[in-house]
Amino acid sequence: MPWVDAMRIEKPEHTVFLPELVLSELLPDDYPAWRRDTQRESIEWVIIVLQRYFKAPKPRGCILNMDNQMLHQREMDDSIHVASWACNMLRCALKRSSDCSLRFKDACVPVLHNLAFRGAEEELEAFLKSLRREFGEVLAAIDVSEAWSRHDLVQHVQSFEKNGLGRSTRCTAARVLTKHPILFGGMVYASAFALAALRLQWMERRTKLMMDAGVIPTFR
Repeated sequence: MPWVDAMRIEKPEHTVFLPELVLSELLPDDYPAWRRDTQRESIEWVIIVLQRYFKAPKPRGCILNMDNQMLHQREMDDSIHVASWACNMLRCALKRSSDCSLRFKDACVPVLHNLAFRGAEEELEAFLKSLRREFGEVLAAIDVSEAWSRHDLVQHVQSFEKNGLGRSTRCTAARVLTKHPILFGGMVYASAFALAALRLQWMERRTKLMMDAGVIPTFR
């Protein structure tokens, strides 16, 4: 049918996926435990969740109805290809650096630029700053009492990681992704990137909280 072919060919510049639905499937519960190298393991996590997302029986990206079902499927098809390319790029980066010198931003930001902000460097920079600023406000609101013992602090940190971190990163990422236009096909990678970047930001805050209290940070 001609109208179906036309709908398959025509696609908007920016994504039709809803970030909150993508984020909830990439991170339905909590983050996995880290072993040691948070930078490298964050890159590996992005690869894992991208592959898992597209292996799901019915991965969602937006609300399906008769008006957008074909467009949704077109973006899903595009997303599969770009995510495969992204995983290959990240694997290559991991292979090129076998030590602990590889940083998440060095491997993942160039891929983010290519898939989600190609030709829009200022928008990419605004996205990264917004992501860090908004989550910084969330982390700054975590109450820490000077009267707490070291044990109290550790328990508080662990409680947030178990009960609040995943929810906080999903909500923050959804707000930021909604405010910044993501290229068609790039939402799944941009969402995985945001979740990993925010967890790394939490680890910076976590380390400072513990070091200021005289506690040597440990991994779960």
